[in-house]
Amino acid sequence: MLREDLGEGLELALAVPQHAEALFELIDRNRAHLRRWLPFVDATRSPDDTRAFLKNQLRELAEGRALTLTLFYEGRAVGVLGLNRVDPVSRVASVGYWLAHEATGRGLMTRAVRRLVDLAFAHFPVDRIEIHCAPGNTASCAIPERLGFTREAVLRRALRAHEFVDDRVVWGLLREEWEG
Repeated sequence: MLREDLGEGLELALAVPQHAEALFELIDRNRAHLRRWLPFVDATRSPDDTRAFLKNQLRELAEGRALTLTLFYEGRAVGVLGLNRVDPVSRVASVGYWLAHEATGRGLMTRAVRRLVDLAFAHFPVDRIEIHCAPGNTASCAIPERLGFTREAVLRRALRAHEFVDDRVVWGLLREEWEG
């Protein structure tokens, strides 16, 4: 899958180094929106930082450990989502995502994560997918809830992003729940 049209102006594409400039600009414009929840934001200081991340994600993909996608809406990059930490022994993986502030509130990331979960169960050795989010990040936590994940735990003080310390809610989904 290099690019997939999800309809209504929404597309997923394999995140590649050619997206580095657009994604860096998106991160840069959304620093205040993103940094409260995402530790990588302050360390992303140039398109080269973003390019290095994307190259690493392609290596992870080649090793079967990750799948990182750029989310486009009406032809413009609006976010990133990915399947991470694929563990073929435990058959568990995590999904993470971020979205530009101007693209929130439209259900775009929910649609994208739904497709990513389909891809994960179809093409990766996983029987369980987790999503972790801060309880205060209600928009992020609404996505797994809408998609039928089960809220399983709260890990106290397990999220550190810059000067912020927060709990982490763990949402889980089993293959048979998704396919059933």
